[in-house]
Amino acid sequence: MKKILLVFVLSFIALGSYAQSLEFLNISSDPYSYSMGGSTLTLDANSFTVTNNASAMAYAEDNMYASVSYMAWQPEILNNNMMGLSGFYRMGKLAVGISGKYYTHTPYDITDNLGFVSEMYTPVELSAEVAAAYKLFLGLSVGANIRYTLSSMIKDGDASAISADISVSYKLQGLMASVAVTNIGSKIDYGYGPYDLPAMAKAGVGYKYGINEKNTLLVSAEADYLIYKGGIMAGVGAEYNYNKMISARVGYHYGDDNAIPSYASAGIGINIFGVSVNGAYIMGFGDSPVNGSYILSLGYDF
Repeated sequence: MKKILLVFVLSFIALGSYAQSLEFLNISSDPYSYSMGGSTLTLDANSFTVTNNASAMAYAEDNMYASVSYMAWQPEILNNNMMGLSGFYRMGKLAVGISGKYYTHTPYDITDNLGFVSEMYTPVELSAEVAAAYKLFLGLSVGANIRYTLSSMIKDGDASAISADISVSYKLQGLMASVAVTNIGSKIDYGYGPYDLPAMAKAGVGYKYGINEKNTLLVSAEADYLIYKGGIMAGVGAEYNYNKMISARVGYHYGDDNAIPSYASAGIGINIFGVSVNGAYIMGFGDSPVNGSYILSLGYDF
């Protein structure tokens, strides 16, 4: 019975998102990323760089970052929500960070042997990770994450997995290039056979141009490949920043049938005396399940 219920739950979730176990691991908790078309690798360092691209923590301008975020994911067809917590501390060439996500899926009814609804169950998934980065030489840095994930898709049917990310970045003045492999690790097994993690290979490039002393423009482009599913994603984004205080961002994300669906995005960021507020809104095309998704964050840099 539990196996049938598990298949039903995973199938139901697949109706609103690309179908793979623990797909929330590839849903960023960073509004900056989503406002830039889902690019994660070559953005300016912020609290969520811990998960986006650990190697980029070594390039941070400030010493410490901490943020919390809230996302409503696919709100027009599902009731999925995610809370994120992330931060890191840089000590010269070395940076260390922690991050976590708490993701709740749409609740579903549980029926008894007579077919009557006995209770409602909300599937929950969470992850916790530690990360480190080190700046080597000539603008080259490396980073790594180790992550624990717990998934409770059915009542009394928990499963867990251990995974890792490895990233390498190179930065020369305004130019930055990065590659990463994410979610490489054990399979997850609910007791009825193992499921692959949503492992990805990623590559990105970005350029930050100083228009003058107070105005900058950053552009980024990224391509991602879902290793086990064969899905392809790509994102491009542009950010205008005034005096390191106010940012306006736009982006476009492409995703095939095995990946997060295509969308356009827009967002803003405000940073005053180290307190940062960021937001992003996603506009899907046609009947895209991601249309109307949004994410907000509050952080402090010092």
